[in-house]
Amino acid sequence: MAAFSRENHVQRIVLALVLIVFIMALYYDSFLETEPLFDGKVTSWDTAWTIEIDGQTFAEEITLPYSLPKPVKDKVITLHYTIPSQLPAEGRTIAFNSSMASVSVKVNDEALYSFEGPQKGWAVPVFGGTYTHFIRLEEAHLGGELTITFGYTSNNSFAGHFKPVYNGTKTDLLFHELREWPSLFYGFSLLLIGFLVLLFSLSIQTDEERKSFFYFGLVLLALGGWVFSQTPSKFLLFRNPALPMNLSFAALFLLPLFLVNYIIHSYPVGKWVTPFLYISYFFASIYVLGGALQLFGITQYTDLLLPCGVFLALFLLSLFTLLFVEYYRGNQDLRSFLVAMGLLLSSILAEVILLILGISLDSAVILHFGMAASAVVLFWRSATLMRIKTKSICKEQLLLSLAYSDALTEVGNRAAYDREVSRIQTSKDKQVLGILMMDVNDLKKINDTQGHTQGDLVLRDFARRLQKLLPFRAKIYRYGGDEFIALISDVSEEEMQKLADRILSPFPFGNKLHYFVAVGFDRYIPKRKDRFHQCVGRADEAMYACKHSMKQPASVT
Repeated sequence: MAAFSRENHVQRIVLALVLIVFIMALYYDSFLETEPLFDGKVTSWDTAWTIEIDGQTFAEEITLPYSLPKPVKDKVITLHYTIPSQLPAEGRTIAFNSSMASVSVKVNDEALYSFEGPQKGWAVPVFGGTYTHFIRLEEAHLGGELTITFGYTSNNSFAGHFKPVYNGTKTDLLFHELREWPSLFYGFSLLLIGFLVLLFSLSIQTDEERKSFFYFGLVLLALGGWVFSQTPSKFLLFRNPALPMNLSFAALFLLPLFLVNYIIHSYPVGKWVTPFLYISYFFASIYVLGGALQLFGITQYTDLLLPCGVFLALFLLSLFTLLFVEYYRGNQDLRSFLVAMGLLLSSILAEVILLILGISLDSAVILHFGMAASAVVLFWRSATLMRIKTKSICKEQLLLSLAYSDALTEVGNRAAYDREVSRIQTSKDKQVLGILMMDVNDLKKINDTQGHTQGDLVLRDFARRLQKLLPFRAKIYRYGGDEFIALISDVSEEEMQKLADRILSPFPFGNKLHYFVAVGFDRYIPKRKDRFHQCVGRADEAMYACKHSMKQPASVT
């Protein structure tokens, strides 16, 4: 113990020195001056815009952001702006966002850029969520008229909104679009942890705990998919805006199914949760139906987001209310889930209040934080459930070990042997078994002359030696007072004879002492229609014949 304490003390000193050097290196290296990737030189072109609808002037001198009244579908909407006459050569890139629309950009009627929807698959082009466009201006374009034309394919809540156009270097504009790092962090973290939890669940042996972690992993993937797809940070992986939007759709329609199944397998709930399970099937069915409707151009997934989002909010609120009632009635296990749902609903409420107050954040960072916090609480519940089950399994295994293990020799006892015999007789796998019967000679004499403690030590010594002498696959049992039996699978007659010969050799014990063991063996071969107990009887007879043939006058000298 003193040596361990000394090593622990030395380890702490070494780690402390490493930490000091690490901090010192960070401090000195912080004086290195480098040019920042983002210098903040981004200009917003948000005033003095003119909007035309189908060639007719709709509004002049407007300020972006601006929202058009619905409907906007199948209308040609054009924004006009006069480009400044002077811009630095390195800062002649503009960036703007669009959603649910084709885009074309011209300067003085010269086409510079176009963004069209997919020409295959869907009957109506699908543009996905918010997409950022980057256009490089030349010196000849300075002072000219910038024209941005939008062609909307839907009247949903994403359509008809215009955000400011930004000007700067492309690097600065990229960093400006990717400034929502908290949502990026939450999204990637939830996706990664969800994937790892899903893989971990496959290794869990107990059914309920495996399902709890499995559906928890799916909940994390759904939340992570939603957060990831709602930020421009998704373009780090997918330039196509429609691909990550599918994560949003799948998360929205499948989250109820994953969440209800997680509750069923993680909390003691009654049959009252069954209607919510059926409603979650309805959500999943809507996802399938929406795909069919989008395929034939009847509607788009984005048209379903608002009503289904409201329906999901009502679903979660109803679920929260009923769970709270169950908790009030005494189901204390539901506390963690109520805390998680409370965090999620509070973040949704906070986002709504900010919208009412006219406060606009770069992204729904509060909602994303609420999702992440809820995931942490649910993970703690699943981990606690796993820890409790693991303790229970360990306790059961300990009790089984005590029930089927010989306390003195730590090999299987007679009850364990009888259970194994029952398994062999009922098993369909009729493999060949070698049977070794062994008896420690003159154990009574050892007990009488040297004491029972010495006799017990002999039995324990022989059991340990036997575990080393026999193959790893051998199962060893204490058959009686001084008798042992070993069952060895897939063994030949020659191998059995070699093992018996090794056991017949005298075993040294203590100071200039040794003891002998009588042994007999037989093989149980199911194909011969032998009965197992008959083979044991023959091995027992052979063991007693060996015992009588031993010529030593005493087995301990």
